[in-house]
Amino acid sequence: MKLLFIGLLALSGVVNAAEITAKNGVEFLVVDGKDVKKISSDADKRLELSPGRHQLVARYDDEVKRGSKNVIFTSKPYVFDLDVTNENVVLNVPKFRFESQAIAFFRNPEWVLENVSTGKTTFISSTLMTGSGFGAFNNMEQVVADYNRQNGIIIEGGEAKDLEEVLVSVDKKGNVDIKGDTVTQLKLWYTKATNEEKKAFKRWMIEQDF
Repeated sequence: MKLLFIGLLALSGVVNAAEITAKNGVEFLVVDGKDVKKISSDADKRLELSPGRHQLVARYDDEVKRGSKNVIFTSKPYVFDLDVTNENVVLNVPKFRFESQAIAFFRNPEWVLENVSTGKTTFISSTLMTGSGFGAFNNMEQVVADYNRQNGIIIEGGEAKDLEEVLVSVDKKGNVDIKGDTVTQLKLWYTKATNEEKKAFKRWMIEQDF
């Protein structure tokens, strides 16, 4: 999983929060496992985030030309991990005129992150979220939950934590070392379990009088 580390400045009038804004057809879908539509009516274009690591899912959805016709091009969703401090930024992509430009760009997109205070831009990468069949992305919260389970990620205390990154280290010789306390290790295995395996584990806990 690719991690994006962002330094963000304090949002005017808001204590210990940062603002990230979508531009040029970019829209936010999910933040920290939660559909942005449940946060506010404009959360697909503007989010206020507290300091810490946050998981953000975004896509491109805008009008472009296909020959002489105007059509809507919608990319697949992409996931970012953001280490937020206190700086306002804008997430965008180049301005596309034609559908062919958008298609080519999203084969291997480099998103543009602009610092509002300094105007400095940084090109950033992301991870493509996969789905199969019609309506695969209708329930983005479930898509993100499945992605997090497969990758050992949990949302805890309002922050995204990559448990595999916390627990697993590999030295230069390829030796794997499992670290972390027992509770953290249990969380890692629980995130990787299927729904049926989780149910079986809960039944076992009840039998142990936990």
